[in-house]
Amino acid sequence: METQDTASAGIHETIVTTMGKRIVSGHYRPGAVIGSETEIGQTFSASRTATREALKILSSKGLIEGKPKIGVVVRPTERWNMMDSLVLDWALQDANQAGRAISDLYALRMAIEPKAARMAARNHGGADETAVRRALRGMATYLDENDRVEQDVAFHIAILRASGNRLFFSLGELISVGLRHLFHAGLRATSEEDDRWITRHKRVADAVFARDEASAEAEMVALLTEAQQTHDIIPS
Repeated sequence: METQDTASAGIHETIVTTMGKRIVSGHYRPGAVIGSETEIGQTFSASRTATREALKILSSKGLIEGKPKIGVVVRPTERWNMMDSLVLDWALQDANQAGRAISDLYALRMAIEPKAARMAARNHGGADETAVRRALRGMATYLDENDRVEQDVAFHIAILRASGNRLFFSLGELISVGLRHLFHAGLRATSEEDDRWITRHKRVADAVFARDEASAEAEMVALLTEAQQTHDIIPS
């Protein structure tokens, strides 16, 4: 039986998702007044508590702000928190935003992941090596395309963790969002592409395990460059 708290949580998530997607897609443009807290609540048949909680979440993501005597206003795009995994996911799902979001994500990855690989070569321990090897085995034996992506995610998160930098590791969720989007966008691999994909990741791992910092960084650059080129040729 659904409790009042469960129902409230469900409706506030609906408000967050619906309004978030509408803002990121441009349905509500920057500077637009969406309405008052009361009006928004009535639109979703939500309680004042659920509405207020949803608006707080959207505000924390940089998407809206409340202005006295005006209402809830959409913030400029440069104020959006694109490091928020939900905001990034909404952008990746939108035809008008996806191209730029993917480009921005790869730029972030290129700035962080090669350095993380270099640091992983210096700092990795036994548990890190086990996690990387487990992901590599998963890449060779994945069950379906979804599992393929999950093994890729596991590999990159393991490298970020092995770097020893907690801020690098915190980017894992963003990377996961991006990789999963590629899967849903229609990325499929031939057997030849599969072999090349596994080899690219193995080269990074081998350099990390050998504690060859320069090679680990260079191999990660090569991996990310090829991944972006592959995505660029996928028809939208």
